[in-house]
Amino acid sequence: MYFREFLHTVPFIRLLLPFSLGIVLSEFFVVENGLIYISIILSFISLFVFQTLPFFRKSYAYSFIYGIFIFLFCISSGYIRVNHSNEKMALSSVDSITAFKGSLKRSPDEKAKSMACVIELKGLYKNDRWEKANAQALLYLAKDSLSKELEMGDEILVWSMLERVRNNGNPNEFDYAKYLQHRYILYSTYVRASSWKLIEKNQSFNFKHLAVVWRQRLLNIYKRAGLKNEAYEILAALTLGARDEVSEDVKTVWSAAGATHVLAVSGLHVGIIFGVMQFLLSFLAGSKLGRFFRGVILLACLWSYALLTGLSPSVMRAASMFSILAIALMINRKGTIYNSLAISALLLLLINPFVLFDVGFQFSYLAVVSIVYFQPKFENMIKLNSFVLRWTWRLFTVSLAAQIGTFPLAIYYFHQFPAYFFLSNFVIIPVAGLLIYSSALLLIFSEIDFITKWFTYLLQHFVELIHGLIYQIQALPGALVERITFTSLQVVLLYGLIIGLTFSILGKRKKALFASLIILIAFQLINIYDLHQSQSCEMLVFNASKQTVICIRDGQSVLVLSDTLLNEKQKNRLVYPYAMAKGVKNYSYEVLKDNDLRVINDKVIAVLGESSLKEHVKELNADYIILRNNALRKDRYLSEINCGMIIRDASNYKMKKERMAENVWDTEKLGACIIFLGQK
Repeated sequence: MYFREFLHTVPFIRLLLPFSLGIVLSEFFVVENGLIYISIILSFISLFVFQTLPFFRKSYAYSFIYGIFIFLFCISSGYIRVNHSNEKMALSSVDSITAFKGSLKRSPDEKAKSMACVIELKGLYKNDRWEKANAQALLYLAKDSLSKELEMGDEILVWSMLERVRNNGNPNEFDYAKYLQHRYILYSTYVRASSWKLIEKNQSFNFKHLAVVWRQRLLNIYKRAGLKNEAYEILAALTLGARDEVSEDVKTVWSAAGATHVLAVSGLHVGIIFGVMQFLLSFLAGSKLGRFFRGVILLACLWSYALLTGLSPSVMRAASMFSILAIALMINRKGTIYNSLAISALLLLLINPFVLFDVGFQFSYLAVVSIVYFQPKFENMIKLNSFVLRWTWRLFTVSLAAQIGTFPLAIYYFHQFPAYFFLSNFVIIPVAGLLIYSSALLLIFSEIDFITKWFTYLLQHFVELIHGLIYQIQALPGALVERITFTSLQVVLLYGLIIGLTFSILGKRKKALFASLIILIAFQLINIYDLHQSQSCEMLVFNASKQTVICIRDGQSVLVLSDTLLNEKQKNRLVYPYAMAKGVKNYSYEVLKDNDLRVINDKVIAVLGESSLKEHVKELNADYIILRNNALRKDRYLSEINCGMIIRDASNYKMKKERMAENVWDTEKLGACIIFLGQK
């Protein structure tokens, strides 16, 4: 099917694509709202004229102009939708806020030294008066018995200032500020135990709160039944979406095997519920009234399951997707599944445009579209008579189709690829539905002891068996290809290559093959450029809170200097994002001495961590001096040091901006410092 003909059969994709493009463009370009409104009004008037005047409506020659105005209208609508969301979450005169009040959007998450919670602001105290507010903030409450008792919906009063969330300024770091912005959070603060108080406990009815309460009750039933260790963790995540119950060891094993998607309730789980219920209710499809009742029951089952899993964003997204399909079945609409997917995606983006940047949203829709398109074509390539072989081949083609649609994103976000994903899918996909419905029976008959014991025994050992198989898969040689990095441009090129090859092979389009070759050449040119750029020597001083971390990279080898040996979490947060982007293959680590002097490519680098050197620091003939752990306790010494650059890392006390000399780089204020030390 040609692309133009395909678009005529799925009109909502013609609305979804430009609307999504408008959302993406809003992230990179700033345009005045007035210009966008003018664009929307002109597009709307033009569309009205084209629809009203017979001359334009009947002329095929002008149809492309009609399409251009639809495109312009949708792209402008997507842009303005994001602008409205940004304006809604922003606060004016943040520096003058001395207190605020609001209600918790969810129960606090326990951290090492604090309780993290998102608060929906209702009032701000500034300039000696209260003002209404409609924004959100992320609070880190000092951990104590009171903060641990807070629940979703509780209203609190806080005496503290709010700060705009910002990143640390380290290269290739996770953009945490943008991540929070896409969740309508721009501000954050740490709150001491004496700086807040509970105003009122939650008394109002809230579906989200009800969902959380019900999910916790169901988790307690699992515990009372006797499920434990990996079996409890896996079932809690697989059936109820409680990923916080899963240990890091289990997450690591399932991620390496390519089965981690099963531990997050999403399209797979909701699809199992939908598919089984649709099969059981197929006898109602013969009449209009029967289809109506089947649709109502399907919708009730989908959203009841969403409620039981805590109404998490992923399950609500999947429930919305399958709800559109259920409604299409209810009204006996003969549209394509692509159109239903486009409608559900467009509705979600209209409600919350930032969901487009949600990893789960991207994976869900790309996986489903890829499976729907590629799987039947792959399956029909080989005709098998044996039921077992046919079922095995079908399961393999489903896994392969899903990977084609998602592997560029998986590498971009997670920098790894599970080589034996098809083996883990052979294990987990057939039994996922069995586990979901078996767990449902356990919950239903939880008050009957002998049934509970029987089900618990079977589930405990069955899940342990599944986990054992997953463990063996991830332990195979070469099971996980790690530390792969793609830029966003390379991801776009990869998807262009997949589309081009699809059109050239399945559609037999020569132009598509030529376009694929050009894309492949462009992809390789980027790799060659990156390889050339990596053949250099540079030093990087990270902005790492209350610690010193320095990277000295020489081509594809890096030496990491730190005050203590970094753990794996610190390496993942600081070192690996930078190193992978530079194509680093070899890593070495050293603990810094109090004072360290190195010569690299004729550049003298001094790392000072001892305050007793303040009298001799002026005598140092160094190109770069890195100060750590308050090596110079008085700022006046900085102006007396004669060197190319002085770098103060985040292990030092905060220095007032007006005292900073021109040749001083303060990582806490300016972010990481990168110094080029020459080409190899």
